[in-house]
Amino acid sequence: MFASSAAHLAHYAHISVVATAATDRDFVAALRAAGVRVLHNGDERAGENRRQAIADATTLEANSIFSCDFDRWLHWAQAFPDELAALGPRIASNCADAWYVCLGRTPRAYATHPLVQRVAEEATNHPLSLALGRQVDATAGASWLSREGADILLRSSIEPTLATDTEWPLLVHSVDPTRVAYLACEGLEFETADRYGPEIEAAGGLASWTERTYETPEVWHWRLRLAADSSAAICRVLDGPTSSRRSAKTSHT
Repeated sequence: MFASSAAHLAHYAHISVVATAATDRDFVAALRAAGVRVLHNGDERAGENRRQAIADATTLEANSIFSCDFDRWLHWAQAFPDELAALGPRIASNCADAWYVCLGRTPRAYATHPLVQRVAEEATNHPLSLALGRQVDATAGASWLSREGADILLRSSIEPTLATDTEWPLLVHSVDPTRVAYLACEGLEFETADRYGPEIEAAGGLASWTERTYETPEVWHWRLRLAADSSAAICRVLDGPTSSRRSAKTSHT
């Protein structure tokens, strides 16, 4: 799949990918052969890996940074290449003053995800939307940052999990609410199934595979735990040292 998407790498001046011990070595070699800067991190915490990629981009003097989980990017490049290629101009046209752009999903793209993912991510996006004062979908693993936004995150982000999806926009919002923007994209539809063709065929189709894979207590536990981590990150940023909410706190039962 990567070979057919490699041509899209030419849209970017520099590309940094953080690989962990679980990343396939052949895939790393293919990335490097395509001119991608591959960083290795022994830390398996997703939040730290995301920060490392942003930090590396700033050392390359990038003024505009597209942050995206790589499996998401691969699917986007395959399924909606024109939308992906036009993302930079679209942001420049619609979000020129933004320091952080949440890249979320259209209703159609959101609906392609398994039930457990939709339920848990709604439980994340709703409190974030309340905090931001506008409706957003921030849990698609993709964002666009200016250099100012990247500096804020690298200075203040501490979240170790994928809950950086909620921590990052709120950190920028806490500095200047007018600098956070939102765009919905078709290409951020469900991407995980791309990697499981034989398993999907053996299960008798996507619907059967999805039910077997995602409709388990363990997956619901993991997804709901991430939602809880995300809500905790929201509250932590809101209750930061400059927040007026501390004195207004009340107990809830």
